[in-house]
Amino acid sequence: MDLRQLAFLPLRVTVAATQTTLALGHFVSPQGPLLREGGYAAQLSRIIADDGLLNQLNRLLEDEHGPIGLAYTLAELTAEDRPIGKALARDGLLDRMASEEGPFIRLLEAGGPLDRALAEDGALYRFLEPGGPLDRLLAPGGPLERIVEHDGALDRVLAEGGPLDRILEDGGLLEQLLAEEGILETLLKPGGTLDRLVELGETFEALVPRVDMLGAAIPTLNHAVSVLNSAVEPLSSLATRFPGARRRPPASQPALEAADPAPQD
Repeated sequence: MDLRQLAFLPLRVTVAATQTTLALGHFVSPQGPLLREGGYAAQLSRIIADDGLLNQLNRLLEDEHGPIGLAYTLAELTAEDRPIGKALARDGLLDRMASEEGPFIRLLEAGGPLDRALAEDGALYRFLEPGGPLDRLLAPGGPLERIVEHDGALDRVLAEGGPLDRILEDGGLLEQLLAEEGILETLLKPGGTLDRLVELGETFEALVPRVDMLGAAIPTLNHAVSVLNSAVEPLSSLATRFPGARRRPPASQPALEAADPAPQD
């Protein structure tokens, strides 16, 4: 080490200590970056105060309806064993619908349903054209106005004791529909109403050929009855010409009546 540097070492240390002290003094002075208005102390106070950012962040993380709660809910909804998770899984419903042969591609392809709907003479153009369905819907006195007018259809549906209240009340239609062993479960369960309707449809399909055969035979049977009637009518007229034929008792009465018992002496 140079002897000159060694001799000036105490002086250099003193100068450094002095500069450090002056810097610290300026740092903690009222005009320094720590204590001045909006300085580090004020910012730190806003972070760690009772209602500071740290507390707010903590409450936000603990709130079940906050971002973390929503993230947990989203993770639960997209789990592999949930419907949305199954739809989003590889080769799931979304993949099949977006595949090259899926509905989305067929919908968007040239000449597809969307292309036809947006064409000049397509469904959307006809819906929006002057005097079209949209104009008739929004016209004065039209369906929409009649729905939302005072005491109109919407008021009647939403009125107290109206259809919507009856549907949503305890024991109402919605509860009957979704209850255990309710209408929906009875309809969809194995062997339920829907399955029986399907079986009944199969029975009807089996009966159709027999009904067709019967329908084809009816004209022939009708012709045979007509021929038989035309043959019996002359015989009936001839029978009335025989002697004593008109004195015969009616067919509803017996031809022979029981003889009265002989009187006893």
